[in-house]
Amino acid sequence: MKSPYVDGSVVDGVVGLLTVESGGARNAMTVSCFSELAHHPTALWVSVANDSHTHALLSAGGTFSLSLLAADQGGVARACGAVSGRERDKCAGLALYAPRPAFWFLRGALTGTACRVYEQIPVGDHTIFLGEILFGEFDSRRKFRRHLLIADLQAS
Repeated sequence: MKSPYVDGSVVDGVVGLLTVESGGARNAMTVSCFSELAHHPTALWVSVANDSHTHALLSAGGTFSLSLLAADQGGVARACGAVSGRERDKCAGLALYAPRPAFWFLRGALTGTACRVYEQIPVGDHTIFLGEILFGEFDSRRKFRRHLLIADLQAS
């Protein structure tokens, strides 16, 4: 996969899958710029390009899910990071499930976290979305597996 976000990455980081739904449309996007923000109240942040399909859906819908990808899910990261959701339905080929309406988690991921956006911070050509964590799940069968890293994608 040729991607400026992977090939031009300066920091090796964990890779996740951001899923959003709004107005009957949904999209999945590979992300590596995210982190836990606070423990009390529980919150996290994710950075999304302003011109992306995900940004438009997230701004309109106000909720998102973040699945932390396992090392063997590089194919998912490549598939969802190489093309825009405006061009192809990336969710159609994924093993997604909705633990609650409007929240989509990826089967086999290490974790799934559902968030409600409470603030948006513009930073250059991206927006930082701050999300209150509403609920989450983790796959206890994966506890001895490690997360997918950007370096894993560069090596393949």
